[in-house]
Amino acid sequence: MLREKANNQERIEKNEKLKETMESSIDPLEDLQSKIDLSEAHPILLTAISDFKKVKMNNLWVATDLGSLRGVCLKSEQNTVVTYDEISKKNEIVSLTSSENGQELYCTLKSGLVNVFDMAQNIYVNQFEMEGDLMTAFDIGDQLLTVAKNGQVHVWKDEEVAEKFKIGENVESCVKLSDGKIVSGGKENELKVWDLETQKSVFTSKNVPRDELDIRVPVWIKSISSPPNDSNILCVGTHYHQYRQYDIRVKRRPIVDKTWEELPIISLISNNTQCYLGNSKGDIGRLDLRNLKEVNKFRGAAGSVRSLALHHSEPYLASVGLDRHLRIHNTLTREVEHKFYLKNKLNCVVFTTEKIKESKEDEVDIWDQLEETGKRRKVE
Repeated sequence: MLREKANNQERIEKNEKLKETMESSIDPLEDLQSKIDLSEAHPILLTAISDFKKVKMNNLWVATDLGSLRGVCLKSEQNTVVTYDEISKKNEIVSLTSSENGQELYCTLKSGLVNVFDMAQNIYVNQFEMEGDLMTAFDIGDQLLTVAKNGQVHVWKDEEVAEKFKIGENVESCVKLSDGKIVSGGKENELKVWDLETQKSVFTSKNVPRDELDIRVPVWIKSISSPPNDSNILCVGTHYHQYRQYDIRVKRRPIVDKTWEELPIISLISNNTQCYLGNSKGDIGRLDLRNLKEVNKFRGAAGSVRSLALHHSEPYLASVGLDRHLRIHNTLTREVEHKFYLKNKLNCVVFTTEKIKESKEDEVDIWDQLEETGKRRKVE
């Protein structure tokens, strides 16, 4: 215990020294801008500076089972991968979530720590310590919520625990909804929607009826997702390869209950029209939320799919897992457009707000900005 605290203190001191070094060092781009009057600069130079700024931002962040955090940039001619933090098995990152403002990452460690990573400066800026096995952490407004596997939720304000409450035992999945509530579930822990103001459940699901042999169907929720614009629809994947869809306005039992493949559904992500599933074999499928049918599958994964992520504005699906590869599929063509071997087993992936491909409106035609100098004289 003392050694862990000493290691954590060393990490904080190292990050503070790195931050001071970065703040005191001169950015070559800023140094260039200070020497040149950009108001009279050539359009080609302005476009080059703008492109340089864009390349510095990563498009994805990936967390490994050894505690390292890796940023992936897809916009440069040569795709780059940068590793942050020291590698240690005890610092395995079990959850990776993005802040509401899109500027920070919350890295939940198996050891009970939550590290706050600044994506602009590429350094850790804060740290929260909890007891027990943490499962995830995310922010809602000015609050930070940490959720443990035993169901203990701590609400942080101004780096101090303001409130805490219980959401049941054996929690294996907990996500926030678009209306500010949270939804949770786990092993023999029914799906519940929680109001943070009252700290009480406003919806509790009901188990499906007994099977044809009159045997109770066990409850084991592994993954939960909800469309960004509709917090009333809840998509659930179970350990028994069941996909269930709930509408909390209609009834407590699922409106859709179907089996998908033959192994546990451990990753789930949805948008407003479709839901993407990944299981422990490496299958990735897509379901249509409107007609509730399986549309197609995405090929390529060779091991358990630990995490899926959708880009907020572009047709891209990222997947990571035990085969140690990061794959980025185009959801329109279902082709793998980018693939990285990242050496370690991968637990989590998150897209940033950066665009992968620039739209035509964002592209600047340099030649249109050049001034016309007149017609060329003929040489006699």
